[in-house]
Order: sequence, then C-alpha cells, then structure tokens
Amino acid sequence: MVATILVADDHPLLLHGLTSLIARDPGFRIVGSAQNGTAAMAMIRQEKPDVAVLDLSMPGMSGLEVAAEIGRQGLATLCVLLTVGASQAQLYDAVAAGVAGIVVKEAAIDALLRCLHRVAAGGRWLPAELVGEAMQSEAARRTKWHDLSSRLTSRELEIARLVVTDRPNGQIAFDIGISKGTLKIHMNNIYRKLQVSSRAQLLQLAAGQIGPEARSGRTAKADSAAGPRLLSRPAK
Repeated sequence: MVATILVADDHPLLLHGLTSLIARDPGFRIVGSAQNGTAAMAMIRQEKPDVAVLDLSMPGMSGLEVAAEIGRQGLATLCVLLTVGASQAQLYDAVAAGVAGIVVKEAAIDALLRCLHRVAAGGRWLPAELVGEAMQSEAARRTKWHDLSSRLTSRELEIARLVVTDRPNGQIAFDIGISKGTLKIHMNNIYRKLQVSSRAQLLQLAAGQIGPEARSGRTAKADSAAGPRLLSRPAK
C-alpha cells in the first residue's frame, strides 16, 4: 500500500529537494508541502496524510507544536521530525508528544526513507544514540523540578516564572510591586529551596517547566513512567 506523505520545511530548496526525493520512492505519494507550521497543520486537517515530515524549527508553529496539536485533535497522521540540533528538552518533548520518528538533517536521504517506511508500517524510528541520553537527563531534571518546586510559595513561584522570562531583577521587583531588597530575600529563599546557587542554575532547572511555554497536565514522573521505546540502532 502506498503511504501518503506531507512535507513541511521553511527552506524552499530543502523542501523541494525532500519532496522530490520522497516522491521517487514507489512506496510514497506526496499529498502536500508547506513552508510553515500553520500551513502544514491546515493541510494535515484537509489531506489527512499517513505521515507528516516536519522541520522542528518553523515559523508559525514549530514541528513539535504541530505534532502536539495532531495528538490533541486525535488525528491519525504520524509525525517524523527533522532537526539540525534539537535540545534535550525538545527531544524529550517530541517523544512525549508521540512523535514516531526523529531524523537529523545531516543524515543521508536513505536514512529518512528507511525511517518513513518503518513509520508508515506502524513502527518507530527513535535511535537511542539520538534520544536516549535526552530522555534520561530530562526526566531527572523535570522530576527534580517537580519535587523541589512544591516547596515554593505562590509568590516565590511567581518570581521564578518571571526569572525564566529573563527579566532583570529590577524589572521583576517593579512588575510585582516590591522593593529590590524584598526581592533579594525572595530570591535567596528560592535558591535555597531549589538547591541552586545562581540565576543561571535556576534557569537551567526550571527551563520549559513554568511560564507560557510549559506543558500542562503532566508531571515529569508521569512522562517518565510512560517509558518510550527506543531503537538500539536505526533499522538496516
């Protein structure tokens, strides 16, 4: 059976090259292409492709945001993400969102085609050498944040959320209507409760877990318990 494929990438030359190469495989049929995530999501709703090949970083909606939206809407389209240098947090979120495959753009086109064949057949392409470390370290970081952040008061959590937006302390104090001295006391309490010693360590611990970009409704422990299946190596 021929699998229908949609491709989305914000680089026109790469988008054209990918669609042309995938179309040459008799096992696939291209049903659409897009240069941003918003357009890709609209096409996915309309065309209902078997697999969507999505650039991780796109304007409008990222590939990861498109994959998450597909899951929220209960659509049947499976997602393969293309990335140049995804962070560990992005890789973790991709697996948690149910992405079926992740391929680095530096890989040969043959690797992408093999990935697509595996995913179209109902398998997954999540090489352990790519996502294994990310799953372990991110699960540990998020579990630590979940455990330690419960010690913060509502005011301290509010301040931590503002710190994550990278606002200077003076601006934070002004925004919430307290003095710089009072803010310093709160910051010291936050550092102590979170077992960090600097603003940089606080940012590293809390990144992606508070603020508008944080995922809601799931804890790190719940994600960890889900236990993604990883490949020991890409299929030959």
